[in-house]
Amino acid sequence: MSAGTRRQGSFHRSGTRSSSSMRSVKFQTEDSGSDRSSSQASSVGGALPYRPTSGRPPSSRSASRNSGLEGAQGSKSLGETEKVENPWANREPTPFEHTSAVKIQKNWKAFYVRKITQARTQGTEENVKVAENLQKCWNVIEPNAEQNGLFLFRYMFKMDPDIMVKYPFYQDEWNKISYADYSGTYTDQPPNNWFLVFREIFYVTEEMLAVPKLYVPINTCLLRVVNNDTGEEIPRVFQKVAPYVYKKNRKGYTFVAEARTTDQGIPSNKWRMRLIGSLSPLPAPAKPDTVNSSFVVKHITDYYMPNSSHVIFRYTVKVTEDHLSTIQVNTSKLDVYIKLVILDNEVEVATTQGKGHAVIPSFLFLKDFDPNEEKRPSSRASTKETKGKGGSKENVGKKRSGSGKSPEGRISRPSSRHSDASEIELEERDFKPHKYIIQAMVLKNSWPLSESSWAFVQMLKDLEKNELKVVNKERPPSPPKQEKTAASTGSKDKGKGGAKGKDKGKDKDQKGSRPSSQQFDHSKPHWSLRIASDASSADDIEVKKDTERADEIRALKRAWENAEEGRAVKAMQSRLKYLNSHTLKSDDKEETEAGEEKPVEQEEVPPPQTPLSLHGEQGEENLTLEPPPAPTPTEMLQPMDFSPFLKKPEREPRYLDDEEIRRREEEQKKQVEEYKAFRDQVKAWREQDKQKRNLTKIRQLEQCEELQAMLDAARESINAPREAIRQKYLEAERKKQEELEAKEAASLSDQNSKSPKGRKSAKGKKSPANGKKKGK
Repeated sequence: MSAGTRRQGSFHRSGTRSSSSMRSVKFQTEDSGSDRSSSQASSVGGALPYRPTSGRPPSSRSASRNSGLEGAQGSKSLGETEKVENPWANREPTPFEHTSAVKIQKNWKAFYVRKITQARTQGTEENVKVAENLQKCWNVIEPNAEQNGLFLFRYMFKMDPDIMVKYPFYQDEWNKISYADYSGTYTDQPPNNWFLVFREIFYVTEEMLAVPKLYVPINTCLLRVVNNDTGEEIPRVFQKVAPYVYKKNRKGYTFVAEARTTDQGIPSNKWRMRLIGSLSPLPAPAKPDTVNSSFVVKHITDYYMPNSSHVIFRYTVKVTEDHLSTIQVNTSKLDVYIKLVILDNEVEVATTQGKGHAVIPSFLFLKDFDPNEEKRPSSRASTKETKGKGGSKENVGKKRSGSGKSPEGRISRPSSRHSDASEIELEERDFKPHKYIIQAMVLKNSWPLSESSWAFVQMLKDLEKNELKVVNKERPPSPPKQEKTAASTGSKDKGKGGAKGKDKGKDKDQKGSRPSSQQFDHSKPHWSLRIASDASSADDIEVKKDTERADEIRALKRAWENAEEGRAVKAMQSRLKYLNSHTLKSDDKEETEAGEEKPVEQEEVPPPQTPLSLHGEQGEENLTLEPPPAPTPTEMLQPMDFSPFLKKPEREPRYLDDEEIRRREEEQKKQVEEYKAFRDQVKAWREQDKQKRNLTKIRQLEQCEELQAMLDAARESINAPREAIRQKYLEAERKKQEELEAKEAASLSDQNSKSPKGRKSAKGKKSPANGKKKGK
């Protein structure tokens, strides 16, 4: 499949039109061929997203933060795994060291201030260099002035949200959403097939609410989003990804679109995914504007063999580089409940359940940590580039796309140690060796078989037993049941590349399939395992059947044979001798047991049936969980005499007669009476305890009343003299006030008596004395 393209833009939720020049940018759309700066989603104050491809890789950034420490250590390589101890960690600086540090800071600040001053002074060398640098920056900023302006606004609003209200377009932020379109094609698919439409890791630079929408003409297509850090899948509503707040993480989010074909195949067509978010920049893949839709699927099919642990299969996985995969399992019986698990050192790291079909949409297999390889990153890269003739570009591409963390390949673990503590904790888990196993199990006993299927399973088990036998000559390992590799090629591979891929798949299919005399029978119970990998990193993964236990048994037998040659032959002869001396033919057994009836317990009991066994398999036999009884053998081993190993009872058995029954009844009555007496005693003790507790409560209340009365008496004895003194002072104050009032009244009367006769009042009238004279 061809890589997906991207179209990106943003629009308002409301239909109102704005006169602001900033809002006009929101309606622009961009093609996939545009440059990096113009490919970002348009929005007010859009910030440039973090991309793993931009600038130097994270390892170089972490190294630059610790450049001062590394410079003090001399010439040490960047990828060195040794930890540097800080000498200042557990001690306080001396006064001389403190003074020296202050002087160094003072001199450095003076130097920096002088440098800035010279850069501002015209005619100096620093000023010329600054002018040249500013001109270069302006030449880069000017063609994308709108995008850079949006970035500046977004940064300003993020630093100080209060200044946003001072701009006239601040309300546009609530009426705007951003979107990005990714499209591609898928090839023709055969009937009853499972395939991936696309799969890509999207990285989030800023926490935001987003929702993906998938447009594809396939009814059975399903879009899934997985958090690569936690392995959890984003919730879905009605089989569609629900709106979710995507937070920034280390490994990003994997977007996977899987589909299944029914009894009819589907022709090739186009697909499109629109990612809608509330902010910009939106989550984006490591490689800008591209979504991977070219995969290689390892297809393994084998028969189902029931066992006591309900395990369908176990396959080991080994990777040479960090490998992102999608794993799918389906069974020939559609109503089988299965559980698909990925184990790392027998610990579950990913699991899912399904009915006849189970998928782990995304899992990153990590390679084992090799410190010797990490110490020489340059030699490692050179060996990878020179793996094949003329394949340096392909190998570099494999290295970039094979890792789910960055397009530059897996972040070097030693350099990541210089990062923050959370990243160190996550990386420490990757240092231990990995032992990945893909395992599927049957749940709820939901896979019963018919009698013919049980006979076929018994034949397969006999073949496996024969393989465990050790012979003098080491036999070559048997080929796997069926393993084929089907590559999904895009429109670019439809020509020569598509034909080569088909021929290659056929060659592998012929090598790994059964011989012509033992072609796979799809009418028998079987299962299929598919592991989808990126086409560029398909050679980094190796999947083999888990034969560890069988190999241990075979190696143990081979070691015994090497230590003592002919041991297997002697063991076989000893076994045959024992069988010849202890085997009874069926005729002899019938003669010895003549006249004896067959006990009921030895009668043949039909195997247990389930609700599924009530219905026949395609109208044939009943389905059961237990194999049918084996036919009666013509020869049987002589029954073993276990009487010497049976322990005889110490006491003779005693008959249960009337006297014994009466004795037991009396003993039981005695026990009952003792229990009743003990029960009455406990009741009496509880009643006494209850009365004591009531008396104690009454005494407590009386003591509280006495204490309250004593407190009131003490308070009264303190308040009485206090009140007397208070009344005394109040009486003195009252008398003092009366004296003052009397003095004021006397002074007023004196003033009235001393006032001159005939003086006019304040209103211009004469005094009453003058009036009297005139009247006279």
